[in-house]
Amino acid sequence: MLLDIATREDIATLSAKFDLVLAALAKPAAPAIEELVTIEQVANHTKFDHRTVRDWVVNGRFDATGHKVYLKAYEYRNGQLRFKLSEAEAFGLKIGVLTPSLTAGAMPVKQGPAAKKHSKKRASLDSEEALKVA
Repeated sequence: MLLDIATREDIATLSAKFDLVLAALAKPAAPAIEELVTIEQVANHTKFDHRTVRDWVVNGRFDATGHKVYLKAYEYRNGQLRFKLSEAEAFGLKIGVLTPSLTAGAMPVKQGPAAKKHSKKRASLDSEEALKVA
């Protein structure tokens, strides 16, 4: 057991290895390659019609500061357009459109039958009946 004590050389070796690991972790990671999606997929993701998405590419929209911004698209030789969803979301933020992934926790909840019974309008009361109830 006494022979298992670390020496200065052991500590120096471990320190050098630790420094190498820290240097490797400090390097920025290579950006992940994002998949390109079709215009229909962007339309489905943003809850807009595909013609609206195409209009954003061709004509653009004005952002809050009054500058015209365009949705970035990648066009193939056959004329098909492809998009990155992250760029579509960034465009949506610029023009004030809320995208589904930004409201993941705030999606509207469908009301069941129990919740709907409370949403019925009450029959209107005339002023004399209202005074009796109060």
